[in-house]
Amino acid sequence: MKNIKNRKQFLQALAGISLSTTLGSFLPKDSFASVSNPGLVRNSPPPSFIIDSHIHYGTTATWVEDVVKNYRPRNAMACAIAYVKDMGVLKEAIQSYPDVFIGYGRVLPDNPAAVREIETFKKNGFKGIKFHFPQQNWDDPVYFQLYRLCEEYKMHMLFHTGISAHTISDEPQWTSASRMRPMYLDTLARLFPRATIQGAHFGNPWYDEAAEAARWNPNLFFDVTGSTLYKFIKLNELSRMNRILWWSSEESAANPHTLKGGPEAWEHIVFGTDEVPNNLQSNIDRFEKMFDENNVSTALREKIYGHTMAKILGIDVKTKKSK
Repeated sequence: MKNIKNRKQFLQALAGISLSTTLGSFLPKDSFASVSNPGLVRNSPPPSFIIDSHIHYGTTATWVEDVVKNYRPRNAMACAIAYVKDMGVLKEAIQSYPDVFIGYGRVLPDNPAAVREIETFKKNGFKGIKFHFPQQNWDDPVYFQLYRLCEEYKMHMLFHTGISAHTISDEPQWTSASRMRPMYLDTLARLFPRATIQGAHFGNPWYDEAAEAARWNPNLFFDVTGSTLYKFIKLNELSRMNRILWWSSEESAANPHTLKGGPEAWEHIVFGTDEVPNNLQSNIDRFEKMFDENNVSTALREKIYGHTMAKILGIDVKTKKSK
């Protein structure tokens, strides 16, 4: 398997086009201890099955080993996201550990080869496509051919939404968080109703916008990766999530402003880390704090941790194989 000597070198090599640096790069080491709460007392059993819907492929054999070491004991699978140039080595990892890895392609939507890359990922058995760094708004018609292809291929679409991390650099960047507002996904969920769509980072800082977009679209989901839970824990605002995800499908008979037959508010949330594999448990701990603070039921937690994504991706929870 091809190798890059270390993670720092990997991130430097992608500077200017890849901004997927994990939050750990920007926080002091003790920040993880303060927000992950290793002494957390659970109000519910640990998740029985997990799909990490958002983790970037680290391109090294060590990264693959770290995923297997951390994810297998927790009955977890990882939706590993890779550029087409790294597709071959990620495919090797999927073939070696099919119970752990799920392949996602990473596509820059303004790349003239974007359509061809999606076709290549599909031919190689990848189940999803991550889009990032648009030069136009996500719902600009210039991108519709990409989305239509994903809908036809039944490939789950993951969009970066909200703020985007980057390193200090004098290299210009043609992208902006304003191009990636979560409400643009409302357009796509309506235009491509047979597609499944996921917004990364819950639209940080436009959480209410993300939730309201999801409220009327049963095919739209959001992960809560990135700085959001760090921020809410630090500011003691975890209960804010219930105010953002305020509606219930049970209200639909009496409330004409609730989608009839739609999912519960919390069913639009899926688990993800967007961090290094060794941080899986600390991410679970932060999610548990969020769940406990908002009185999320065990049944809903199970859906968020993995069952919703398993249904989207056509994966049997018991066998971890495609149906």
